[in-house]
Amino acid sequence: MIKLLKLLTEIENKSKMIVMAGGAGSGKSTLINKFKGAVPDYEIFNPDKYIEDKDHPYFNKLTQASMQVDDRDIPDAISQGQNFIWDTTASNANKMFGGTYRRKEVSGILNNEDYDTMMVMVYAHPIVSFLRNFNRDRKVPKTGVLSTWNNVYGNIERYKSELGDNLVLYQSDAGEFQKDVDEFNEAVSAGKLKEYFEDLIAQDPGKYASTFRKSDKGLSPEELAKKEKSREKSRQQFDTQINQLEDQFGTIQNHIDEFGASEEEVVGKIKSFVG
Repeated sequence: MIKLLKLLTEIENKSKMIVMAGGAGSGKSTLINKFKGAVPDYEIFNPDKYIEDKDHPYFNKLTQASMQVDDRDIPDAISQGQNFIWDTTASNANKMFGGTYRRKEVSGILNNEDYDTMMVMVYAHPIVSFLRNFNRDRKVPKTGVLSTWNNVYGNIERYKSELGDNLVLYQSDAGEFQKDVDEFNEAVSAGKLKEYFEDLIAQDPGKYASTFRKSDKGLSPEELAKKEKSREKSRQQFDTQINQLEDQFGTIQNHIDEFGASEEEVVGKIKSFVG
């Protein structure tokens, strides 16, 4: 009986981690604002803290800011037993649950016996995510938007298997982009998603340029040639991501329709989780 009481006490005293997963422009920050009143003492870790700080060395540096949060801030918070919200993409399941990550075997950040973990995966239709990203002041590259979308939502089955009822899927509303959603879906059905994106981007190429793209000003001919080679590689990667998106879109949408929760249900589950 004493051992049972001790075990129950240990379970009740576990620290809490809420992982907000989802692609660029999915609406994670908006949803956090809906429920943060239920977790007022939880610190929110988000790369934007560094990216948007003009006085920080990682200002407008997406990769470095993300690594700061993932490799330093989160491990530090865990070592201190801190309750927190981690606003991330969760695009690499091995980083979360163990496996090969950055060419080495890792145990997985979420495999921690001292923590109770809930993941709220915020889903936005791919074209909604894409257009929201390029309507913002800070714009992630086109390839980054699609690759993140593919990797995050392509891992739904694994996240569901690992987290069970502690995975909550929330689908953000298409809102003003409903017409774009319909056109996108038609393009997928017709097998013409690449043509769809080509036509969309051709309407306003400047709008779909990343704000993380560095200027060519002052570069030597050799540096320009190297940069153009890198951009050509990015264009090829973008085509690859479009093909992958076209292949798995229907399956992913079926998962969302099956497991998706309403905003009220998400807030209720978080309140229950934090106690």
